[in-house]
Parts: sequence; structure tokens; C-alpha cells
Amino acid sequence: MASESREATDYTDIRFVIAAAIGSIAVFLLICAAFVAGPEEMAKTGGINGNLYSGIGLLIVALIMGIWWKMKPHGGASPTGE
Repeated sequence: MASESREATDYTDIRFVIAAAIGSIAVFLLICAAFVAGPEEMAKTGGINGNLYSGIGLLIVALIMGIWWKMKPHGGASPTGE
């Protein structure tokens, strides 16, 4: 029972929340880059697909945050006292 409670609280860790939010935005930008980017959109950014590069950058940041969340470093005080 205690392990179930611990698993449930892992998803409330701020690193997971940030990784999920940034990852969702990254996926949205990558979808926009693939399907919405037309010639008029490319002209706005000088011929560079801004959604593609922004999506890739955010995806990398989300992956780093997710890896950091999975590693569970012990650096500060824990609200559960563990």
C-alpha cells in the first residue's frame, strides 16, 4: 500500500509536471511544423521553419527534465521525511 502511495506522489513532482508540459508543447510545435508550415509561414521566419527548431529544442529540454525526474537525486528535504 505504501508503494502505491509513493508511486502516485511521484507524478506530483515538479520535474514531472514541467517535463510533461514542455513535452506537450514540443509535440504540438512539431505537428505544426509538419502539417501547417506553408510558404507564407516560412516567409515570416526568413525561410526557417521556426516551429520545427523550437519543437526540437523544447523536446530536448523535456527529455532532460524527464531523465532528471527518473534519476530522483537526493539533494533537498523531502515532504515525506524519507
